[in-house]
Amino acid sequence: MMRDAATIEPKAIVKSFYDGGARGEITSFADRLAENFELFVPPSLPWGGNFGKAQYLSILPQVAATLDFARMRYISLTAEGQHVVALIDIVVQGTDQSVIISEHWDIKEGKAVRLLVAYFDPKILLDQANPHQN
Repeated sequence: MMRDAATIEPKAIVKSFYDGGARGEITSFADRLAENFELFVPPSLPWGGNFGKAQYLSILPQVAATLDFARMRYISLTAEGQHVVALIDIVVQGTDQSVIISEHWDIKEGKAVRLLVAYFDPKILLDQANPHQN
């Protein structure tokens, strides 16, 4: 029996984003984003700022060019109700170094409506994204 989108567990919805990234299909998650989706990323990053759904989808290829989703691991993936926190360790492309990111997702009616991203010590990421500023 097929479940509708509103009954899919929030954790599974979030996990599908990272699974798509690991397959090289970073925007395959688009159908799981609400039309009013909001993204909050530290402004110090090249793709930082506050964005809506279309902007989020347009910056994802830049994120995937910098972060190696195939070499990502979960430190933890927890859910409380419709809120999911993915604490991940992900390798920076072109290096063997990684950065820890805490991503806080809010799910409503089977769709992601908000993502708040926090980076822990992003120096390696910033160095890689801005090589001429070192």
